[in-house]
Amino acid sequence: MSFIRRYWFGLTLGVIVFIFCVLFILVLLSPRQDMQKRGFIPCTETMAEEIFSCEKNKVFCLLSAVIKNSWCDIKIVSKGVKDWAKGQQPTPWANYIFTPKLPTDELFDEAARTEYLRQTPDIEAEMQRLHELNKELENAEYKEPEITPEQQPQELPKD
Repeated sequence: MSFIRRYWFGLTLGVIVFIFCVLFILVLLSPRQDMQKRGFIPCTETMAEEIFSCEKNKVFCLLSAVIKNSWCDIKIVSKGVKDWAKGQQPTPWANYIFTPKLPTDELFDEAARTEYLRQTPDIEAEMQRLHELNKELENAEYKEPEITPEQQPQELPKD
């Protein structure tokens, strides 16, 4: 008990830092784009708009936008835990770690993609070939070129 009395501030601060590190990793692992704007995407978009609209006192405005974004992220995580506890979703992280639904490009032609892949060289095979050529160069013995007296540079006359 004396340990807790002695180090209560450090323990409290450590728990807070741990929570924010876990939150940072969750945001880092979550999808960035989704047609339905699920997860942390609305929070991030709101933060970007607030930062973009900062004109005066930019440091304070930036700090407040980041703090508001962190609170929004915490609300998303807590909502996921509440929905999981109520049985509305299968896992606590299902509302922010998911397979995103991206828009399909109607103008994209599958024949053009096939033609592009046919004309584009295989990068992996090209890198393997370059790696082998590099090994050959490293293993090759260097021979000093023979220079004939006619090829020797002539001394310039001194003024």
